[in-house]
Amino acid sequence: MDRTGTGGLVVTADPAALAVRHEPGRPPVLGDLVAEHLEHWGEVYDWTYSSGQGAHRPDLDLSGWRATDTGRPLPAGHMAEWADRTTELVLRHQPSHLLELGCGTGMLLHRLHPRLKGYVGTDIAEHVVTRLNGLGLDGVTVVRAAAHEINGSTVRTAVARLGGRPDCVLLNSVTQCFPSVEYLAAVLHDAIDLVAPGGTVVVGDVRHSGLLDEHCRLLEPGSADRAAQRAVADTELLFDPATLAVVVASASRRVTISLFAKTLTIDTELNRYRFDAVLHVEPPDDPPATLQLWDPFRLDPLAQLAESARPVRLVGIPNGLFEPGAPTGASLRAALAGTEGAVLLDPDDPKRLQVAIPAAAAATPPDALVGVGRPHEPLGAFARARLAEVARRELRRAELPIPAELTAQIPSGPAHDAVSVTHEAVNTDQAGRLALAGMIPAAKRTPEPVPDAVLAHLPQAVRRFDEIALRALTRLVADAAPPGRLQTAEQIMATLGVASRHEWIVRRWLEVLTTEGLVRRDPGGRFGVVATDASVQDDEASLDRACAELGYPEQMATFFRTALARLPELLRDEIMAQALLFPDGDLLTSLSKDQNNVSNTYLNAAMGHLMARAAATRAEPLRVVELGGGAGGSTAAALDGLGDTKADYLFTDVSRFFTMAAEDRFGDRLRYALLDINADLVTQGAVRGAADVVIAANVLHCARHAGRSLRWIRELLAPGGLVVVTEAIREHYLVLATMQFLLSPREGEPHLGVGDRRGGTGRVFLTGRELPAELADAGLRPILELPRADSPLASPAQHLFVAARL
Repeated sequence: MDRTGTGGLVVTADPAALAVRHEPGRPPVLGDLVAEHLEHWGEVYDWTYSSGQGAHRPDLDLSGWRATDTGRPLPAGHMAEWADRTTELVLRHQPSHLLELGCGTGMLLHRLHPRLKGYVGTDIAEHVVTRLNGLGLDGVTVVRAAAHEINGSTVRTAVARLGGRPDCVLLNSVTQCFPSVEYLAAVLHDAIDLVAPGGTVVVGDVRHSGLLDEHCRLLEPGSADRAAQRAVADTELLFDPATLAVVVASASRRVTISLFAKTLTIDTELNRYRFDAVLHVEPPDDPPATLQLWDPFRLDPLAQLAESARPVRLVGIPNGLFEPGAPTGASLRAALAGTEGAVLLDPDDPKRLQVAIPAAAAATPPDALVGVGRPHEPLGAFARARLAEVARRELRRAELPIPAELTAQIPSGPAHDAVSVTHEAVNTDQAGRLALAGMIPAAKRTPEPVPDAVLAHLPQAVRRFDEIALRALTRLVADAAPPGRLQTAEQIMATLGVASRHEWIVRRWLEVLTTEGLVRRDPGGRFGVVATDASVQDDEASLDRACAELGYPEQMATFFRTALARLPELLRDEIMAQALLFPDGDLLTSLSKDQNNVSNTYLNAAMGHLMARAAATRAEPLRVVELGGGAGGSTAAALDGLGDTKADYLFTDVSRFFTMAAEDRFGDRLRYALLDINADLVTQGAVRGAADVVIAANVLHCARHAGRSLRWIRELLAPGGLVVVTEAIREHYLVLATMQFLLSPREGEPHLGVGDRRGGTGRVFLTGRELPAELADAGLRPILELPRADSPLASPAQHLFVAARL
């Protein structure tokens, strides 16, 4: 269609063509462009292997192995070491029956099969399948199949001959040929389902996406533009530990992850930019490792660690490949000779190493690794090229002119290269900062994104909020448990006359005050206030100033001040928090007071930008479902972003009051319905698989079980669909002391978060580590998080998460 007004043509990929629909027990269903991408690689490897170039001997056929910078074959000795190290990694876990997906020319097959009772290999290149089967190796079967065909009849039949489930599934230097993270997830989930309990899935020779820019700068010295172009054009899948953890988190079985650094003696791209991962399926419960920080000035620390009776992880080791003078993976491996230790990759910094003694101490739950990854997915670039090619072909067939301006695009979100993902994050952040220009006096209302320097006051304002609340809570608890008199939580609540439905709030207060050192708890569980300056009364101007700096209107300062002064009455249910928050009875007006603070202004504008991007890269109309729309602040931001773009927008809330108010405000531009995130959304009438975007703005913390609610949300998403979540990721003590009363359940209702990662602690908000983990468990891949951790905007701890359906 012509979106330029100049006769140009824009061709947009159908998200379904890029999708991989996983079906447990059966091969996944591939979108057309995914299937074409795999066919392309099949043709490449059929030609590469049949050429015979690079064959040194049966166990060292290096066909296709060339250095990226020179194009020349990699040294045979280096490649032999590469294969030997991978073989050691596999055999460390003592497998007996192994399935290798993508066995290639058989370098690992030759090294592994003498140590196994049975081996099944698969590959898409018919030439190597025929050749390897022709060797007549005892206990070895090789079949032609793609990696996603684990559950196909050909592979099933071959695996059945093993006499049992494989205890190792191996994918070495294979994932680079995968089209997308969605495809990776389908393959790994099937591998995890197949492997025997206690077995492993070894994902070897992974290209680390966090080092793509570094590699391209090395290949294109002196030109940042050429380096960036090279990164965009990379035709292989790269991912990082966070992305791998997200994929593993949604598997059907319990899995831990070990990340191993490359320890080759020669510095090449195989050693510098890659890592190995081992997935342990239903592993035994091992004691946690003691973490110890690397100290370069200690003498022989590895020998001392090896003598430790407890598992140990040595962390924070700089990698000499990037930092001259520091140890390398190879030197650490040599130092560990004769021990049970292993050299690991730091999950957060690909330029750092770790050491685990024994190697089993490397195993880490996905929760500790999950986050917003930055994978490089080649499917997007492949799809754009293919769409343009097909469009030109069809125009020629129809004898129509081919426009000079022909643009092929893919839906925003999944299947993007790492550079595009980074640009999208920057642009979204800039959209949020631009919206702040009109509300921060120091920005002088210039139409420019507000920089961090202008926001430097935010952390201090948040600290002032916390300090005011902590002093108020300490004074209250001191009435029941003053210094020198210890009381149980029950005694404290009895003294204060706490209504039963608010008891959870008091218990949470006691936990927070204990953590902050304002209350002490004895071994018997009794509490007492520590002598502090809690009697100091806060200046009203201090609260007003903090509210103003964070963008809250005067009415919110009045609410906070009044609520803190009337805490005893709120606890006894003699007055309702709603009466203080909505003093004039105008619910919508009162709720709107909190919608235009600094955090909400930034996040809403960022969300509006994302909505515009989603609409621009999908066929009209964009299908949107908003959950918990409430007073409509996020709705207005989404509609501002959409502008005149056609959208099928369903506004929902649990209360008819809000849906009716929204209908008065937004009219027939939206549709309206009642939906409750604490029940199956499809059962309530929402359409399965029909939403391009689901918005859940400041609603997920109201879920009784966040993970379950997210799984229901996922069911609404179409292939390539996105969920946009805004949430606080830490407790604000002023909110804990005041607005938390609004969330006390009615008699007989369950409390929030009992079954999810909040674990019945009384915490309302999931942490910045827990929320991505809940998304991942639900089969939603976090692809964007704002604001950045190093920005003052992070201090209010309100964050935007965008996740794509896996």
